[in-house]
Amino acid sequence: MTEEDYASALIKFIGEEFLPEDERTKLNDVSPLMESGVLDSLRVALLLTYIRDELGLYVSPAKIDFDHFKDIRTIAGMLHELSLDPDAQKERT
Repeated sequence: MTEEDYASALIKFIGEEFLPEDERTKLNDVSPLMESGVLDSLRVALLLTYIRDELGLYVSPAKIDFDHFKDIRTIAGMLHELSLDPDAQKERT
């Protein structure tokens, strides 16, 4: 997947799962997620489950911070980098 593919998938998931219908159209790849409260600790956990189960990537605990989850563009970039790393595959135990 490309970085844009990840961004599209994240916009769809975050919009459908975490935002009321009338706010979904405002969500874009640079919308502040942590700062605006769209993402909190529980929602980050749900997002990580989606990333693992649907996108097939493992995000290490070291990457779970404000800098990596500040907006969709940043998350998509991180996921694209992880997709190039064989150690980031979801089968990792």
